[in-house]
Amino acid sequence: MHLLVDGVCGAVLAIYAIKEPHLEPIIFYFGLYTIFAFGLQGPVGWLLDKAPTYNKKAIVASTLLLALGTIPQLTIGMQAVLLGLGNCLFHVVGGSYVLRKYSTYSELGLFVSSGAIGLGLGLYGIISVWPLLALACLFTGLAVKNMQELTREDLTFSPNVLYENSSNKLLGIVALLFGCIVLRGFGSGNVLESSFIMLLPCTFALGKLLGGFVCDKIGYKKTVLLILFIGFVGLKIQGLYGGLLFVLASNMTMPLTLRLAHWCRIGAPGLMFGLAASCLVPGTIFKDLISLPPQLILVLQFLILVIAGFALLKKEYQYG
Repeated sequence: MHLLVDGVCGAVLAIYAIKEPHLEPIIFYFGLYTIFAFGLQGPVGWLLDKAPTYNKKAIVASTLLLALGTIPQLTIGMQAVLLGLGNCLFHVVGGSYVLRKYSTYSELGLFVSSGAIGLGLGLYGIISVWPLLALACLFTGLAVKNMQELTREDLTFSPNVLYENSSNKLLGIVALLFGCIVLRGFGSGNVLESSFIMLLPCTFALGKLLGGFVCDKIGYKKTVLLILFIGFVGLKIQGLYGGLLFVLASNMTMPLTLRLAHWCRIGAPGLMFGLAASCLVPGTIFKDLISLPPQLILVLQFLILVIAGFALLKKEYQYG
């Protein structure tokens, strides 16, 4: 569903962009969509945390908003708002459901990875709007049928996490983790010159997927070291392959930051997932205005992940 939802949004925006002769309105409406799709996920997640039994209804509402956003007779501004709201609602429901149902990293990596591929398929016109929307409606029905109704008591804990941390300390760790996500937004937005248009979206997806599976396989601490190593090799190689390695390493951090942020406030998965998604907005909106050296991004991400892991994963850092 993540692939299909992002695919619908990308395809509708691409139809407008192809017809628009001027760059400024394209940037504006893409920015408007981004603000509604990602910037509102925090408050929407907070609301859904209050009523987790509304997940199925929210999934249906998300698909309805997406369907309305595809109506070609609407203005592009209205389409951007409807698509953004539908995307926002789906991300919060899906993300909080995965956080709540599982306590490992692989499922998070799997969930977040497919969106990049869907967005690429839609933006580049590889698949048109209507097949994507039809499949989204089909999978919405399957999701409503198969999703478990989770209550506020159905929360996932990890025995590795030291929950005796003070609230102020946890707040500081969350701020660091969200800072890592902001850095990823700036580090993953560089355009790489390649004739393969899906190369970058697939690298995004592979990084997120690998981050989750590798962390479950070899542990958090070793995964952080691996991310640093891959990013360092990418910076040394430079060029297309070096850039892809750096993007891969940067995206591997995503399931790690999401899981640890949730553990800092275990009872608010929707809020934490939504706020984490909102941290991607600065990198999307201001990537052409603010340029951060990739070396700085890599080092800061590494330090943040080490500090957060040392503070939360006491068992792994002491005995792993």
